[in-house]
Amino acid sequence: MKKWKLIGLIIFLQACSADKSYDLKAPQSLIFAADVNREGGKLDRLFFEGGLLRISRFQLDGDRVEAEDYFFQNGYSPAMEIPLDSLAYPRLQFDLPQGIYNSIRLQFEIPSANIPTLIVLGRFQDSTGLWVPLRLEVDSFELFSLLALDQFGDQEIVIEEGNSYYGLLRLNPQHWFSGVRTEQLEAAQRISIGGESTLLINRSVNSEIFTEVDNRLDELNDLTIY
Repeated sequence: MKKWKLIGLIIFLQACSADKSYDLKAPQSLIFAADVNREGGKLDRLFFEGGLLRISRFQLDGDRVEAEDYFFQNGYSPAMEIPLDSLAYPRLQFDLPQGIYNSIRLQFEIPSANIPTLIVLGRFQDSTGLWVPLRLEVDSFELFSLLALDQFGDQEIVIEEGNSYYGLLRLNPQHWFSGVRTEQLEAAQRISIGGESTLLINRSVNSEIFTEVDNRLDELNDLTIY
């Protein structure tokens, strides 16, 4: 009799354990948004305030602890336009199976085109105290690869049933401009855009500054999943 009671107890405990385990196939909603680092730089004389990102490919690789790794990839032709405003973007909503992820890595491409595929808008305060609009335009192919962290800065991310998740991709133009001297911005050519004198930086206008910025485009950007 005691033997059967023991077997029954083991089955009961296993059932309880199963109830607490993840349904590793259950999809949970993950929606992405994009933004820029809006903190001040260059002695609080340089700020970035948004812009536009065009992507041609979006890929996610997830390494799960207790199940098969998860992968998806979408291509977009024409390129998909994403505002850099931190608002959830409906076309970047996906299902992500629940479970514990050792790592989640995002990779995306901006294509080469005859129009800017990355536009970052900001403002720079010149030596007279005047705030001058700044516009960075990138029209060449760029590949970005980002390791996602949770809101506490941890690489391990838990996706649980019944929750919706928000991934914020944040570009870091403050870092891109870190090698540009204030004197270069002061002396940079200004172009009238929409009737406003603007510090335009692209491949053909202020090209020296553009080259310095372009060399750092894939550095110190981040992705946080909440």
